[in-house]
Amino acid sequence: MRLWIVVLISVLLYCSTSAYADGVFLEGGQGLFRSTDSQTMFFSYQMDSSQIFGLNSFYKVALGSWDGQCRNDTIILAKGIWWNLPEKTYFCFEPGGAYIKYTTQNLGTHLQFAFRFALGMRIEKIDLSFGYRHFSDGKAIFHWTDTPNYGDNFITLQIGYLL
Repeated sequence: MRLWIVVLISVLLYCSTSAYADGVFLEGGQGLFRSTDSQTMFFSYQMDSSQIFGLNSFYKVALGSWDGQCRNDTIILAKGIWWNLPEKTYFCFEPGGAYIKYTTQNLGTHLQFAFRFALGMRIEKIDLSFGYRHFSDGKAIFHWTDTPNYGDNFITLQIGYLL
C-alpha cells in the first residue's frame, strides 16, 4: 500500500502543474451482490482533456480499498466522458483499468476492468455525484481465464473539489 501512496502523490504533484487540472475527489460506498459485506473508499485526481465524440472528457487516477470477506486495494486509471444535463447536473461514464492487490473468490486476476457510471451536480467548486462502480476481468465476455470472476460492485457517493 505504501508504494501506491508514493505513486499517487507523484502523479498528483506532476499533474497539479497542468492548467487543465480539474479536481480531487473522495468517494465511499456500500458493496452490492457478492460484495454486500464490503464498504469502500476511493481517493482520486481528475484532469480535463480534449473532447471525445463531441463530449467533455477527462483522465482520472484513483486509489481505493474495500473491506469485507474479499477485501482489496486497487489503483485505477480511467478515461471518462460526461454529458451536461439541465440545472448544472451531468451523467458520466468512466471506463478504465485497475490493478488489484489480492486475487479473491470474486476477482481471480490482478488486472481488472474498472467502470463507473454516475449522476452528479456541480455547484461552484463543489462536485457531488451518486455512482455505480464495477470491477471485473471480463471473463464473461472474453472467456480468457479459468479463474473466478464474479466481480465486485459498489454504490457510491462522491464529493469533489474543483481546482
